[in-house]
Amino acid sequence: MTAYIVLGLALISLILFIILIVSRVTVHRLKRAATEQTKLLKTIRSRLVKQTLVNQDQAAALTDLQTQNDSFKTKLRKSVPHPVTAPQHHRIDANSRAIFRSYVVGLDYYQKEFDAALADAIKRGYFKPYDNYNDSGLKADYLYAKKYQVDADANIGEIQLVEEVDGAKRAVRIELKVADHGYVIGYLPKKQVNEAFNVIDIYANSVMTLSSKTRITGGQWKMAIDAVNDMQYMNDPNAQQRALPDYGSTDTPLQIKTGRKSYFLQFTLYELEIATNQIPLYSLIDTTAGQRGSIVTIEAQPTTYQVDVEAGPQTGERIAVTPNDIARVIWVPNWK
Repeated sequence: MTAYIVLGLALISLILFIILIVSRVTVHRLKRAATEQTKLLKTIRSRLVKQTLVNQDQAAALTDLQTQNDSFKTKLRKSVPHPVTAPQHHRIDANSRAIFRSYVVGLDYYQKEFDAALADAIKRGYFKPYDNYNDSGLKADYLYAKKYQVDADANIGEIQLVEEVDGAKRAVRIELKVADHGYVIGYLPKKQVNEAFNVIDIYANSVMTLSSKTRITGGQWKMAIDAVNDMQYMNDPNAQQRALPDYGSTDTPLQIKTGRKSYFLQFTLYELEIATNQIPLYSLIDTTAGQRGSIVTIEAQPTTYQVDVEAGPQTGERIAVTPNDIARVIWVPNWK
């Protein structure tokens, strides 16, 4: 009996030992599996983080490429503007209709402005003083005939009419425009103010524009005189027809006499029609956005005007204007 009990206890002990060994092995395996799983999870997380960073870098690179591509597309779609030379063309011809003619008063009062305009025109080569005669030429071709600084039909400038309204008082200021600069030189005679206002009103909102042809007479004059017979000339009404057979002889010394400045200016306005994509430099325009200014640069492909704004919300600035942005052309230069 005792032997059976001892044998049973030994068997139970053996079973318990086996169970303990198995459990420890199982626990060890579980711990090792957990450790490996932890390592695997860390590896996966590390790979995910690296992949996320790679994806972010790729997304940023794609964004940069897309932006660059869009920029290239925009440049390809848009033609590069090229500055063009736009000389002033003589637009008044036999078919141009004259609609207004007048002269200017107050030139003496605005003498400095007028002299500045003439100096500007001479500097730009628009006309030659004294028809390019020098003193020798005057002595050779003229004796007692006066030769004026400006004495011919010459488009040295364009006339611009500027309205002035002060209550019931109305006036029209005259500006002589040389290239891109306007010089105040006087006013219209009072008797022609109403007619001028009618012209301005008629053309204010039309597709037509006005150009002028000016005639300036006078200025500082020169003449070749016989120094010996100067007093005789002044008292001799026929002296201007006097011949000069002895030019250069010692008994008739000649000198150049210079007179004071005095000008007379008259002008005629002509009706013109001009396309908004063919406007020359220095033209005065109004834009659809309410700006008024002069064209200082013209770019081609497509046509674009650079305009110095003289009136409107952007006064003093230079803006780019396309033909579609032009509401009307107010004034066009008319240089020959």
